[in-house]
Amino acid sequence: MSSVGGGNGCIHAPGGYRNLVWQSRSSAPMPWTLAFIAGLEILFDQGIDTLPALVEGLNSAALYDQQGQPWQEATLRAFLQENGK
Repeated sequence: MSSVGGGNGCIHAPGGYRNLVWQSRSSAPMPWTLAFIAGLEILFDQGIDTLPALVEGLNSAALYDQQGQPWQEATLRAFLQENGK
């Protein structure tokens, strides 16, 4: 028995189906954003998860804010709140 939708055992012909876009952002992330995220992932992998330690870790790695300024606890907190984190 074959499936009507996609999934295991069903091959779609190129161009023969609607490709839904699930991303909610209007463009690809900027290089600064990608570097910031990568830096956070490294810190989280090291078990660093408090605001003071994240600020210290980001600044130690020279992953400063978008204006090139070292992070402060207040600026990182505000940035994360503004960006829904």
